[in-house]
Amino acid sequence: MTTPKPDHAPRRLRRAEAALSRRTERVTVILERCSKEHNLLAVLRTAEAFGIQDVWLVGQGSATPKPHRLNRGAEFWLTVRALPDTESCLAALRDEGRTLWVADTGPDAEALDTPAAIGAVPDRLALALGREADGASEAMLAAADRRIYLPLHGFTESLNVSVAAALLLQRILDACPEARGDLSPERREALRREWYRRLAGSKRPDRFDAWLEAPPEPLEDLRQPPELRRPRVRKRAARSLGMKNLGPSPEHGGDDEDAMRQAGR
Repeated sequence: MTTPKPDHAPRRLRRAEAALSRRTERVTVILERCSKEHNLLAVLRTAEAFGIQDVWLVGQGSATPKPHRLNRGAEFWLTVRALPDTESCLAALRDEGRTLWVADTGPDAEALDTPAAIGAVPDRLALALGREADGASEAMLAAADRRIYLPLHGFTESLNVSVAAALLLQRILDACPEARGDLSPERREALRREWYRRLAGSKRPDRFDAWLEAPPEPLEDLRQPPELRRPRVRKRAARSLGMKNLGPSPEHGGDDEDAMRQAGR
């Protein structure tokens, strides 16, 4: 196999390497008994955006949610595990030696109102969020090493579960910046191979294999440059709003985000 030239690396591979360099398995997100699919999809999108690799779905029935524009294909870049019930989840947590923090609004929960309130982040942490209507189950709360909540300052008593996930992950990762990139070499290599194959597409899944032995340099910034950005709206809605430049990027025949979403289909 011919060794590719570093300066010829496709941008989508460099973008994948940037995401991989920031991926973490130190924190696992658990979503327990989520009753609304759009919230489940939003949590997957949130977890992926924050660089979380592992998401466990408890009592959902499936680890492969249907693709939807709400989550932008986030599930294709995550390791999603389905567990039938809370007891199975707690047993799996014990097997992995994870510390369990559970989001809760009860009187025993600790307020994460300052960076100091976070304290030391465990080496293997699981963050659990419960059902929209009544939160985490009694079994999950009883097993918690720590119950945490985000103080609210208005009449509203709770946040949407995906918003809560985002705010909690932001605070945890801000308190523990070393969690970013905390991925074993074996896991990193396995994900690289999986992602490259997915980005290559189903017709030629091995077309990026030559880069596996000598991965390209990651992008410094995961944001799309202006020339590759396109509005993320349906064409009919875009036309009604007077939006233009909805065609594919002339450089790529579609931007990297398109390629990444299409790769999972």
